[in-house]
Amino acid sequence: MAREDWQTDEDRMIAHLEAHRDLIMWVIGQLRAEGISCDRTTGNDPHGDILYYHAEDESKVKAIVRQMNAKWNSL
Repeated sequence: MAREDWQTDEDRMIAHLEAHRDLIMWVIGQLRAEGISCDRTTGNDPHGDILYYHAEDESKVKAIVRQMNAKWNSL
């Protein structure tokens, strides 16, 4: 999303939303690959974009997200 030559404000917002959608789906794929049952939320859920079904997965989800942040935010 490094482009800054959008023709309209809507183009910028669309690019941001597409990047967000793709990131959330990638994270869901990573969680599922680790055996965590999860789905996308809808309706601008105030609790977040990803729903995981088992409370015992919470620490594992947080650890995976921390690993992703450390890897990708250190570039």
